[in-house]
Amino acid sequence: MSACPPRDAQVTRAGLPRLRATWLVGMLCAASLLGCRTGLPHTSTQPAIPTETNAELVEYISDLPYVTAESAYRAVYILSKGEVFAGDYEALSAALAADRLIGHGWNYEADTFLDRAAVAYLVARACRIRTGLNWRLTGLGRYAQRELIYLGIAHPSGECSLISGGEFLGVLARAEEYLHKVGRAPGETADLGDEPVQP
Repeated sequence: MSACPPRDAQVTRAGLPRLRATWLVGMLCAASLLGCRTGLPHTSTQPAIPTETNAELVEYISDLPYVTAESAYRAVYILSKGEVFAGDYEALSAALAADRLIGHGWNYEADTFLDRAAVAYLVARACRIRTGLNWRLTGLGRYAQRELIYLGIAHPSGECSLISGGEFLGVLARAEEYLHKVGRAPGETADLGDEPVQP
């Protein structure tokens, strides 16, 4: 008797790694496609979002591992209007939809994490950025992301990945600078007086 298994068993075992590899590649492809969908059911375990002042909201966002729909909506409302929205999430969503700052059919839960494309869409709408043929024709968030990168508001990175709170605050700061530069900033800017004269 030989210690080797029969030839038929070797063929079956040889085909098993190939089947596993095919299954693994298929699952990875499916996972990557699902990962690109905006608003996957990721949920946050953060405390209640502050609605009193801009400073409290900034501190809250800076502690977020990823930006949630409510925190992004509130920050973009401030970027667009120059004031804090004190109402609840449903009223905030309605106000942003009325101003056409959120897309048709956006029905994110308040604690859903947003990807970079969705955040870029919000920021581009708040800054009233209308350049780029693809952005004008489709209004897709990935083209908004590309426009923000082109304008120096966002940094190049994957369009489908989630955005951290700290990175989102950087995008908001550069968006605010952009609004001041093009003269679209809401509210009044502080008058700091004349330029000092160098002796």
